[in-house]
Amino acid sequence: MRCALALMVGLSGPAMAQEIVAADLVAPTDRYAHAVLGDALEWGGLELTLSDGRRLLFSLPDSHVFEDITARTGDFDGNGRVEVMVVETSVTQGAALAIYDASGRRAATPYIGQPNRWLAPAGWGDFDGDGRIEIAYIDRPHLARELVFLRLEGKALTEIARAPGFTNHRIGERRIAGGTRHCDGRDTLIVASADWSRAMAVTLGPKGVLARDLGPWRGSGPDLKTCP
Repeated sequence: MRCALALMVGLSGPAMAQEIVAADLVAPTDRYAHAVLGDALEWGGLELTLSDGRRLLFSLPDSHVFEDITARTGDFDGNGRVEVMVVETSVTQGAALAIYDASGRRAATPYIGQPNRWLAPAGWGDFDGDGRIEIAYIDRPHLARELVFLRLEGKALTEIARAPGFTNHRIGERRIAGGTRHCDGRDTLIVASADWSRAMAVTLGPKGVLARDLGPWRGSGPDLKTCP
């Protein structure tokens, strides 16, 4: 369902060729009473700034919100162009992970299926060493605690691996823990064990998710700039 509405119209040709240089969540709203991120406000719009200075505003209908701490910019499919990742939530069906570009909502996972169910983006990188980008998130980090890996392929987010036993968020916190660590030319995802006792380094192998124990989880977790 393409539920975002572009308020800036007439973009084509050279304008559509412009790079996204910034993305911001805008239009705070209290129309979804979940407060998983610590307050009663979510976001009703996503504003993209293009490299020529123009701005695009995508506004959600009243049935949806952006339930996230930030809009993430990155090349999520390896095509050399910047896209935007954000958690987009249906007030009746819960959260989904969505990818936007200058044309609007390009791809999204299915909604979890019921209200007050959320997912937390975990990171992105080449976690299996094959030269392609994978996107990771935790499905219901307070309940199911399942780590999911996806690939952005055209206009679809395709799930390639899933494993239980991980988390990256506590109810009410305004931050999402962990992220992608880049070491020796290899990308590794850092998340916590499901009970927050251990820091886990996760990659992908031929048989799916590979996890390595880095030791006790201390506060906000390991320094992502420091390699073991």
